[in-house]
Amino acid sequence: MDYKIIVLDFDGTIADTKESILITMKFVANKLGYEIPKDADISFLIGLPLKTTFQKVFNIRPNELDLAISEYRTYYNEIAIESVFLFTGVEHTLRKLKENDCILTIASSKGKQALIDILERNKIRDIFSFVAGEQDVKNKKPSPDVVNMILKKYSIKPNNCLVVGDTIYDIEMGQKAFTDTCGVTYGNNTKEELLILRPTYIIEKFTELTNLIL
Repeated sequence: MDYKIIVLDFDGTIADTKESILITMKFVANKLGYEIPKDADISFLIGLPLKTTFQKVFNIRPNELDLAISEYRTYYNEIAIESVFLFTGVEHTLRKLKENDCILTIASSKGKQALIDILERNKIRDIFSFVAGEQDVKNKKPSPDVVNMILKKYSIKPNNCLVVGDTIYDIEMGQKAFTDTCGVTYGNNTKEELLILRPTYIIEKFTELTNLIL
């Protein structure tokens, strides 16, 4: 396929952020007096907006939702961000794709400032033409709104776009935008979980993207 633009998830696709998310969610639970959630309950929801995660994991009181999100972002940006690392081969693969004129973008449920900080810290901000965080669209994953926004911004048709992510929410997002999709098996959902949604491709390593695109 002639993919002109790649829309990439961040958590669990480009970077290993699981530990940072677990640490921060538990910090917020403790600070607000909620029972500390199990790792598995948090991990299953990675990729969704914070609002949804807090509602499902904590059954959070509505009047504390904004406070929980604020506490999360503050702690994450100041402390947990240091525990985020790129997966093996990510930078090399991204630069190779960019050199071959692929437009590289990010569509994430993570706060935009945290995304920018992590990309800059890992010296890959320059690779991406556009970075979308949760503040950029009203309807979050698995809604297709962020993909549609990116396609409109670059005047590219869905059949020239590949959405890449590690969760069922990423695959569903791409399918709802009528793009091809690629699931990565090393992130937060298993290969078996991803296959239920029948993505266009499944890869075991990020470096395999070059075989699909170039």
